[in-house]
Amino acid sequence: MDDFSVMDLASLAEMNYLRLEAMDLFERCLTEGNPGYLETFIEEQISCDPPRLEVLREVTDDLHQRLLSLREYYMDVVQRAWMTLRDDFGVSSPNPFEHHRQLSAPELIDQLQHDNPDLTAEETVLLVKMLDTSLSTSSQLRGDIHLTEQLYAYVLDWVDGLNATFAKRYWADGRSDKYMHGIQ
Repeated sequence: MDDFSVMDLASLAEMNYLRLEAMDLFERCLTEGNPGYLETFIEEQISCDPPRLEVLREVTDDLHQRLLSLREYYMDVVQRAWMTLRDDFGVSSPNPFEHHRQLSAPELIDQLQHDNPDLTAEETVLLVKMLDTSLSTSSQLRGDIHLTEQLYAYVLDWVDGLNATFAKRYWADGRSDKYMHGIQ
C-alpha cells in the first residue's frame, strides 16, 4: 500500500510539473505570437509510450480556462472604453467597439466629433489617448484569444483522437466481452 501511495504522489507531482511547464510554454506562445512552443510540448507528450493522455486533458482544461479569462478581459476592456465614451464624453451613438471590424482611433474620433461637435481640444487629446490604449489592448487580446483558440483546438483534437484510438484498441482486444460479462 505504501508503494502505491508513493507511486501516486510521484505521478501526481510529475503531472503537475508538466502542467506548469505547458502553461509556461503557453505564456511564451502568447508573448511571441508563436504556437510552436506548446505544440512541440504536446507532440512530446504524445510520443511517450503510452501517450500522456491525462496531461493532455489537464492542459486542455487549463487552456479552456485561459480562453474564458481572455474573453472576459476583452469584454471588460471594451465595456470600460464604451462606458467612458458614453459617460465622460456624452456619446449616444451605438457602441463603436461592437463592430465586426474594429475602427481605428482616427475613425472613432471623426465619428465622435461628428456626434458631439462640442468636444474641446483638451477632451479630444484625452479621448485619443484613451482610444489608442483601449484599441491597442483590445487588439492584443483578440490576437491572444485567437492563438489560444488555435492551441485549445489543437490539443483537444489530439485528446479526442487518442481517446478514440484507446477505445478502439480496448474493444479490439476482446476486453469488451470481459467488461460486458462483468456488467451482466
